[in-house]
Amino acid sequence: MGVFDKGAQQADEKLHAVLDPQLLAGETMVGRLIATHSKTFSAIVYGIGVTSQRLIMQPLGRTLEAKGEPITVAPADVRKSSVDGFGGGLSEFLKAEPGEIRIETADHKFKLAALGGGLDQVFTGDAQRDGKRALIEFLYTARNPSG
Repeated sequence: MGVFDKGAQQADEKLHAVLDPQLLAGETMVGRLIATHSKTFSAIVYGIGVTSQRLIMQPLGRTLEAKGEPITVAPADVRKSSVDGFGGGLSEFLKAEPGEIRIETADHKFKLAALGGGLDQVFTGDAQRDGKRALIEFLYTARNPSG
C-alpha cells in the first residue's frame, strides 16, 4: 500500500456513504468521482455518482459530507458537453493533467475539473480515475445515443 493509498481509499468510502443511498431501486453505480465546479469567484466541490440512467451531482463540504440537495442529470437533459484535453483520445485525457469537463443542461452549466490519471493518480487512486472514465462515457452516450 502506497503512502497516499489510504487517503484515496478514505475519500472513496466517503463518496460511497454520500452517493449510494441516493440510488433508486434496481439502479447500479458504475463510477464515483470528486470534481470541482469553478465559478467566477468561488468553487463548488461535487461528489458525482454515475449510473447508466443519470448523474447524481451532490455538493460536498470540506470533509466530503453532503451539503445541500443533489442535482440529477439524465442523458436526455444533456444539451451540450465537451472534454478539453482530448488530444490523444480518452486514454490520453485520463493520463493527462486535469482538463475541463463541461456539461450544459436546460438549468445548469458545469465547468468541472477532476483529478484522476497521470501524475495525480498517486493521490487520487483507481476509483477516482474509473469514476472520471464513467462520467466521460456517460456524456458520450448521452450525446450519441445510437452508439
